[in-house]
Amino acid sequence: MRNRRAHRWLAGLATALALTGTAAQTASPPAVCAPALALDDVAPTFRFVRKCDITPERLTRFAADAERAAHRARLRSSQRVAFAKAANLMFAAAPPEAFDRLAPLVLALAALGTGKPDLDFAALARSWVDRYGLLMRRVRVLWTDDPLEPQVHAALAGFAFDDAAKSLALELAEPGAPDELTAERSFEASIVEWLRLSPKRALALARIAHAMQPDDLDIAEFYGDLLEEAHLLEQAQPVVEALALRYQALARDKPDRWRGRFARELGKLGVLYTALALPQDAEMAYLHALGNYWGLAREQPERFGPDVADVLEALGALYRDAERPDDAIDAYREALKLERALAQHDATVYTVGLARTLNDLGVLYAMTHRADEARHAYAEALDLQRELVRENPMAHRAALARTLNNLGNLYSDDGRFSDAEQAYDEALTIRRALALESPTYDAPDMVRTLTNLGVLYRRQGRVSQAEKAYREALRTLQPLERGAPGAFNADKARVLNNLGVLLSKTRRRYEAEGAYRRAIVLYAALAKKEPANYRSDYARVLGNLAKLYAEMGRKREAQAVRQTAGKLGGAERIE
Repeated sequence: MRNRRAHRWLAGLATALALTGTAAQTASPPAVCAPALALDDVAPTFRFVRKCDITPERLTRFAADAERAAHRARLRSSQRVAFAKAANLMFAAAPPEAFDRLAPLVLALAALGTGKPDLDFAALARSWVDRYGLLMRRVRVLWTDDPLEPQVHAALAGFAFDDAAKSLALELAEPGAPDELTAERSFEASIVEWLRLSPKRALALARIAHAMQPDDLDIAEFYGDLLEEAHLLEQAQPVVEALALRYQALARDKPDRWRGRFARELGKLGVLYTALALPQDAEMAYLHALGNYWGLAREQPERFGPDVADVLEALGALYRDAERPDDAIDAYREALKLERALAQHDATVYTVGLARTLNDLGVLYAMTHRADEARHAYAEALDLQRELVRENPMAHRAALARTLNNLGNLYSDDGRFSDAEQAYDEALTIRRALALESPTYDAPDMVRTLTNLGVLYRRQGRVSQAEKAYREALRTLQPLERGAPGAFNADKARVLNNLGVLLSKTRRRYEAEGAYRRAIVLYAALAKKEPANYRSDYARVLGNLAKLYAEMGRKREAQAVRQTAGKLGGAERIE
């Protein structure tokens, strides 16, 4: 990210976005009335704010079923809001008379969130709507004299996907069909299965369609996407790479038509390479995507500006994880310029992303010891997030708490203990409330803030308060560990190490030894599985134990532990 000419052009793009008269990617209103759930009132149950001509009984039944589905999936508060948004997107794609046929699919969507706190329901619903649109475009093109054809079309138009799947299965069973027709019907059936939320059957049918028609771009793109969604990354790689090359050739001949799809496929390739732990390949894919999106955004900033920002954020995250913080900061700062301009057009859509980028940028500034810039980034993020929380607390409290916790870390590192405590206390109040609503997903965040508070109290000499915070953190983790053994070992190890430091400094050395040894067992297992993430933490707690043994006069044990830590590196880095 050292291309300063590109940076100057991006500033021009931000200006163009700020001055353009149309809102970025503003969706057209639905042609017909669509029922809609409230997004700012999703507890204790869901309710409809737009009912159209659907009877109250049917709406009440759906709301009750949705509440049961969300409860079974243990959706956290922000997920409930996202699920309601996803439901609205899907309902908006269908006429009101299709409500009863679409409702079971919307309810099934909630179940997909089980155990997946980061699942983006709204993005999944947008994919659902887009793929339904692709299917309808394809079936309008294919017309044969098969008597089942009109049945398929009627079923799809009426969102009767079970009927469509049966008719397509009968068509596929007919002997003697040419390969092109079999491939098309397999592709249609694949999309139908995905719309029915049956990804395994969808993948099997897409595999057949792609094998028979490998040059069909829609089939190849859908197949590659399904492979990635199924985490079959090695299988997806050659499909996505071949597709990117195809789009590159098409974009060379007809850039107006194909350059956007080429840029999009390059972005997908960057995501795929990142997941495959190929950072250099991912960087090249993102940079090429960025170059193409820049060219497109010169002409249509309101359409392609968001894509530029998305790729910059992905590139920033890649650089951050590769420990290239300066390059990451460059990427995030450019994304920030665009997101500010986008938020001027549509604050509802873009303010959340703007606040998230400011928080991420603040973390990077803090990592590179640029405290003033970090503080300004966090302050701006907090202003935006507080306004978002006033509008919809359930959707945005977790993000506000995260930024407050990060600000507390910054103040603590700067020795501004009073300011740090205030930030941590506010974050902890929010995280306690969230943990009561969704302990599995939100209690670990509460534990992290308690641990940070414990460190702060120890540094201030408030020993009893520090120990109380650490003990509460450990008690909070106990029921979570019973439900998911091993899932919270990293959090527990961190608390135990910090508790050991506190006990050691207060000369409760045998208790400190017990805390350190428990932390060592956990970190040893974590470092074996993920050495890049936990090797230094393992070395640090070993160093702490070695120091403790030396203070206790147990020189041989201290030396043995130092030798183990020395093999890992970082043994002198003591908490």
